[in-house]
Amino acid sequence: MTQFNPYADTSQFSQPITAAIAGPPMGIWRSGNMLVMHKQSPLPFRCVKSNEPASDYLRRRLSWHHPLLYLVILANLLIFVIVALVVSKKADIKIGLSEAWFARRRQAMIVGWSCFLAGCGMFFASFLLDISDDVRGAALITSIVLAMFGIFWGLLKSRMIVAKKIDDHFVWLKGIHPDFLATLPEWPYGQR
Repeated sequence: MTQFNPYADTSQFSQPITAAIAGPPMGIWRSGNMLVMHKQSPLPFRCVKSNEPASDYLRRRLSWHHPLLYLVILANLLIFVIVALVVSKKADIKIGLSEAWFARRRQAMIVGWSCFLAGCGMFFASFLLDISDDVRGAALITSIVLAMFGIFWGLLKSRMIVAKKIDDHFVWLKGIHPDFLATLPEWPYGQR
């Protein structure tokens, strides 16, 4: 049996030992009130919203682009959509949620869809029913407001996490419970 000699001549190796470790480190960290994770790192099987044991994972396909890109909307909305699709960074992750948070998410989606469909139904009913122009105008405005409320309620209340930044290797997430973050090591690489 040969002993390991840390002072031995390493010129016999074709590559330095550090070359075998390629790419950024994998893991999850906290940076202030955000969770930072490598795109391939799995999150613990705990609810990110309550820090309780998770009942299942929820897959999230996240997309992010630099906020200054919204200035392109001033030039043209179609150009903005095309540029945003091209330059957006994407991440596909799974977050743990407890049964209570799955129920809250389902409830928000039900309320959102119900309001949206009720608004659409009211919109078309205002044209089909024989009602005065004043009532029809009020019904049209109410239906549009109700449908828009349903869209925004469903999108905002069913969203569990928010991607604040995505680069080639890492994802920065907001909306994580402080107790969940407290269990993670501090992000060692400063602000990025």
